[in-house]
Amino acid sequence: MSQQPKKILLIEDEIPAAKRLKKLVYECCENSQILGVLDSVEDSVEWFKNNPTPDLVFMDIQLADGLSFSIFS
Repeated sequence: MSQQPKKILLIEDEIPAAKRLKKLVYECCENSQILGVLDSVEDSVEWFKNNPTPDLVFMDIQLADGLSFSIFS
């Protein structure tokens, strides 16, 4: 029985950290799909307005334009 791919969103504003996280996700969860890598609160809010909710979100706490928790306000 095969599992549905897990849909994962990454919110990280540092390119090396985003690349590393992407690599780790694919190594540990082969059956995953990264929906995108976003680098700001503003872009993330827009993404959530226009896309279905992912199964999992990895977020950097401090982004260049604010705290990632404010995405969900």
